[in-house]
Amino acid sequence: MPIFEFQCPCGIKFEAPGKMIAALKPRPCPECGQDAERLVPSSIGGVFLQDVTGPVPQNTGVASLDAHIDRVIGKSAEKGWKVHSNRVDEKKAVLAENPGATGYDLTETPDGGFEIMPENKRGFQDRALAINSLAISSLKQVEPQDGK
Repeated sequence: MPIFEFQCPCGIKFEAPGKMIAALKPRPCPECGQDAERLVPSSIGGVFLQDVTGPVPQNTGVASLDAHIDRVIGKSAEKGWKVHSNRVDEKKAVLAENPGATGYDLTETPDGGFEIMPENKRGFQDRALAINSLAISSLKQVEPQDGK
């Protein structure tokens, strides 16, 4: 169960566990009882794409092991940025070949490349986005009951 941070109008900052479905719901302050709003997380946990031998990435107190883990994390981030940069360059190249097209006109091909979206596919895309937008709006209006 995730732990969320909250800030009360009285100035108290506190943490409280909760279900993801109730993540946006205010919590009562332990000091004054007022509703406290959830804060943006100060830290986020995640998984790195490259295997690390030994303990999970954290400060182990062993300098050589920590330096190794830092290098692995750095290499993983560098590799991720290269992939991102290459994809941005691919999109720019397709747009350069098609004057008047915008990023809104791009679609991904089955092989992972990019092309300009055919006009008949544009209508399907627009309808799908409209349906998704309505669904998200409806979900935001539904108040979770008893944390379910």
